[in-house]
Order: sequence, then C-alpha cells, then structure tokens
Amino acid sequence: MTMDKVKQDLQTTFEQVKNAVGWTTDKRITLSIANYFVTTGKTFDGKRFLATSDAIKQKTGWTSPLRSHIHYMMVAFLAKEDEDPAISIDNLLTKQVKLKSAGFKNNVYSYLAALLMSDDATLQGLHAEQAKHLYDAMKSHHPFLTQPDDVPYAVMLGKLPGDTKERAATMNRYYTELRPQGFYMGNELQWMSQVLTYKSSSYQANLVGQAVHIRDQLKSAGIKVKSMHYVMIGFLAALEIKDVELQHVIDTYRQLETMKLFNWYKDMILPIAVQLETKHIIDNEGTTSVSFATTIELMLQAQQAAMIATMAATNAAVASSVGGE
Repeated sequence: MTMDKVKQDLQTTFEQVKNAVGWTTDKRITLSIANYFVTTGKTFDGKRFLATSDAIKQKTGWTSPLRSHIHYMMVAFLAKEDEDPAISIDNLLTKQVKLKSAGFKNNVYSYLAALLMSDDATLQGLHAEQAKHLYDAMKSHHPFLTQPDDVPYAVMLGKLPGDTKERAATMNRYYTELRPQGFYMGNELQWMSQVLTYKSSSYQANLVGQAVHIRDQLKSAGIKVKSMHYVMIGFLAALEIKDVELQHVIDTYRQLETMKLFNWYKDMILPIAVQLETKHIIDNEGTTSVSFATTIELMLQAQQAAMIATMAATNAAVASSVGGE
C-alpha cells in the first residue's frame, strides 16, 4: 500500500469514525480507532460499530470500565466482521472474570489485558494464572512502580515460553541498564523493559544497545521522542528492526506529519508509523515464514493495546490532577 493510499484511508476512516462516535469523543481515541482499522486492513462499518457499542451497554452497568473513555476503542476491537457482537462481548467478559479470579482487579487495564488472552477457553484460566505469577514477580523488583497499567503486559508476556522469574529479572536488568542511557525512569521505561522480553525471557545483550540506537536515530531525524514513545521503541528493538526498516518508520512519520489530521496530536504520529511499518513487515513476509508472521501479528495487536493503555494512564493522571485541584 502506498503512503498516499494510507493517508487517504486514514483521513476517510477518521471521518467515518468521527461521524459514528460524535464530536465529544477525545480525538486521540478517534484517531486510534481509524489507525486500528487501517493497519489491520479492516473496513470500518458504522452500523456494526454502533451495534457493538449498544451491545456492550446492554451487557454492562453504568460503572463498568467498558463505559469509560476507552469504550469506543473497545468497540473497535470487538466489532468483528464474522462474529455476533454479543458473542465477542461475552468472550471478553469471560476472560476478564478469569483475570479477576486470578487476583487482578476489575478496571480499564484488566479489560485491555483480556483482549490479549487466548480465545481458547481451555487456556484462559492458565494464561490468567501465568499473568498473575509474572505480575507478582515484576512487583518483587519494582513494588511501587508496578501497578494495574502493567497488567496488559503481564498477560501478553506471561503466556509466552520462558521462566516467569527469569523474565521479571530480565525486565529489571533492562530497566537498570537503560536508565543511564538517557531514558527517564518511570512507568514508560518499565513498559519498555517489559516489551524487550517479548522474544526471549533471557537477557539479550544486544537489545539495550539496539533500543539506544533506535532512539538516537529517531532524534537525529528530528523526531521528538517522549516517554510515551518508549514502549514503541521497545517493540522495534524486540523486533530487531534493521536500519532500512527504521528509515521506513521515519519516512512514514514525515508523510503523516504533513496531514492536518495530526496538527494538534504530533505525539501520536510515531506510534502509528511504527504500527504501519510492522504491518508492512507482515505483508512482505507473506507465507514464507508463517511462525514469524504470526509473532508479528500478535505484536501488532499488543502495540494497539499498549497505545491505548498509555492513553488510558495519561487520562487517568489528568483526571486525578483535575480532581485534586
């Protein structure tokens, strides 16, 4: 797909989503939904989208996290072309119950985490338990930093091969080694250190240097890298992206930067550029390496959830600040 086509599809889909969700919805959410449909190659269907929204409201109470600011993003994830909205929602609610039974609280992040769980009902309980074991191991290294916003990462990584305690220790090592390299300590750096273990629970000596290289290349290209972008840098490093592919990310960034759509939301361009390049890698891989393509497909889904989790955390912080004034 050419960049002109990508830009056209983003603009068209954005307008369609905006018409469906209305002007009161945060534009970042509307942009994220448009990006989700474009990067996954799905066609936005306003009727199906709104029917899914209504189905969520029918199945949940007013205080449900699914009625919060991420409502429409969850609708996008659940509005599947080949499945009744009620079935998609019931599956999500079942997964969330499994997470609650494993010891996780009912909040925005547990629902985002539920999206990343297997659709195989026989594996969901196991995945929930594995996620809790990893979450507790992460908390043993960072007792104050590890919070509900880490739950999606615990689910995403907990179901992967590898020893749980080793993975948590590796995360901590990445976190410790990245700090002196100019990355700010905090939630975003913790998410980045978690994502770096995506392909292996054991320490990979090259990944810290790769992450630094990617950050520096982006900065050299004049792209303003913020803490909110750390997790995307982590995905690129875990993917062991080549310089030519990183240049594609930079070129895509430059193309998206020219769109009026992003005039007030420059921070969102880099995550979208990363996801578009990830999709490009999937498309180019074809059927020559099914296992690799499957891994990247899961990474793309995780990137979407991570992007929304970051926005959810930001909105929660803003709400807390406003409430405390």
